[in-house]
Amino acid sequence: MKKWNRIKTTTAYSSRIFDLREVRCHHPALEVTSDFLVLETRDWINIVAQDESGRFILVKQHRLGTDELTLETPGGLVEEGERPEGTARRELLEETGYDAGAMVLMKKLSANPAILNNHIYFFHATGCRKVSGQSLDPSEDIEIHTATEAEILEMIRTGEMSHSVVVTAFSLYFFSSFRD
Repeated sequence: MKKWNRIKTTTAYSSRIFDLREVRCHHPALEVTSDFLVLETRDWINIVAQDESGRFILVKQHRLGTDELTLETPGGLVEEGERPEGTARRELLEETGYDAGAMVLMKKLSANPAILNNHIYFFHATGCRKVSGQSLDPSEDIEIHTATEAEILEMIRTGEMSHSVVVTAFSLYFFSSFRD
């Protein structure tokens, strides 16, 4: 199997979150030239965080894409020059006021390799302690919630928790050795 050869890349749109690139490619084995769209964005992090009693720390916020209030795990974009673990610690503290005791990488995955160039890093944070209030961006409105393992599983089962990144984060947690 051969890879597509990139012939030309142009920026169709640029924003603070992503750049939309139009990529003209040629496939040498198929002898086909085609145009593709790629969203270029920074890597993301997502944190399955547990407080000292083992309760999961969640954030509730309005998501404009689906126009819904969603219950999620803390997460965010990796800033320029930042390491993913540093981002995870920063985002957890900013969004919830909790400081992680231990922060362990569960998995690095491609967000959606068909159209996205980035990766998402899933962390498990334990021994989290409330050390401050939230430090939110001006456009963030986030409520903090906690839940037990049984409550998380029920929310996933019923569809109350339906954000694919969050369900993936908990799946990685529930099917890993991090639970032991």
